[in-house]
Amino acid sequence: MKIFKHITLGLALASLSGCAAYKYQPPDGFVMTSEHDSSYQTRLKATDNVGINVQRSANFAGGTLAFWASDLVTKLGKRGYVLTGQSAVESGNGRAGTRFDFDYTIPGTERPKFYTVSLFVTDEHKVAVQVAGDAQFAAAYRARNDEIVRQLKIRGCKLVSKVCGGPQPGKLSTPAPEVLSDGPPDVATDVAAPVTSTQPAAPTP
Repeated sequence: MKIFKHITLGLALASLSGCAAYKYQPPDGFVMTSEHDSSYQTRLKATDNVGINVQRSANFAGGTLAFWASDLVTKLGKRGYVLTGQSAVESGNGRAGTRFDFDYTIPGTERPKFYTVSLFVTDEHKVAVQVAGDAQFAAAYRARNDEIVRQLKIRGCKLVSKVCGGPQPGKLSTPAPEVLSDGPPDVATDVAAPVTSTQPAAPTP
């Protein structure tokens, strides 16, 4: 009977873990500082204070990679982020996403930052793998971005999906800034909350 109970409990736990929106393993040199059981957010940091912030939010009917990528770049551009690069990326389990490289300086300071976000969109979720820190570390960590993104395994694709495996967004550019702020956007309406300090950003309530 005890054996049966242990087996049942193990199956239940496996079932719960299998329902997670994503799984993320720390890349070399990073330590996980927080992880939410609901796979809402995972934060990691390196000794040079470069941070990784993985965030998940819900997708909605009509939401595609192209749609949310355009939304992300436009909103960040209005906040003073400058897009410097865009390329296709792939998660550890083969889901296609798009990487965006931004440069940014915290208003009122002379502290240039780098911010790279790799965006993935499935039928159910939007997941952003964000890497940020001081600009002096940008080249080293951007060269590692494929390795960092491959630690992600994402779920949420339907068997017959028009979202997963959809086309990459067209070439995007950031608009002129409207509001310069060192705080993260509203996570409830934006794809991701960019990191504007050397630490991964906290979600907005």
